[in-house]
Amino acid sequence: MLEDIAAKYPNVEYQEDVELFEKFAEEWPARKADRSISGPFGNLPVLHWNNTHIIAQTLPIGQFIARKFDLYGKPKPTNEDPIVFQALIDGVVSCAYTDIIFNIFMVLWNQVDFDDSNDPYARLVKKIAGDLKMLNDLLAKSSTSFFYDQDEPTIADYFVFYAFTLAKDFHSALLPANEDSQALDKLEQVMRSRPALAKYFNEGRLYNRFSGSPTEEQYRAKLVAKTN
Repeated sequence: MLEDIAAKYPNVEYQEDVELFEKFAEEWPARKADRSISGPFGNLPVLHWNNTHIIAQTLPIGQFIARKFDLYGKPKPTNEDPIVFQALIDGVVSCAYTDIIFNIFMVLWNQVDFDDSNDPYARLVKKIAGDLKMLNDLLAKSSTSFFYDQDEPTIADYFVFYAFTLAKDFHSALLPANEDSQALDKLEQVMRSRPALAKYFNEGRLYNRFSGSPTEEQYRAKLVAKTN
């Protein structure tokens, strides 16, 4: 979102300070304890806004940015209640983040065996794929490539784009069948073609690690070895 915003508004400047997962154990506790960095809740990530406010947690940061830069879209038809429309958009965002992204992290942290149907987290794997299918079905009803007939992406499209690509990069078991992901595939193509996002990906600025799990690299290497 920030890449597109910075490209659209030349007066907007932002700096991305990446906290390396490799230094999770040695650096994060001190940074979280420093309230001038982590804010009142002692959490990361945070957004430092104009050196005056610290906004914490992924969802509030995304929603704040979306409100500031008009990324909630416009209801169609135009006489629809804008508060209701915002709630519809937030519903998509919540599904993408809480039901998919967060649960992918749970799958990763617990090193799910995708080949074992009796794995304690096997149901969660199916739920992630099912939730992506539901998002695909909702998106397929739109007259445009974006949710709820919008001509430009809203916060919902950014969050779903991340959720879908995260699932694709992790494991195919997290994805719905091909016929149940066509709208999401189209969304991914459209988002990746946006100049600011294309530049971001082409410059290799997307961090390869998903989480702070100390066993992530070994686990993902094991998954790759199984598919080869």
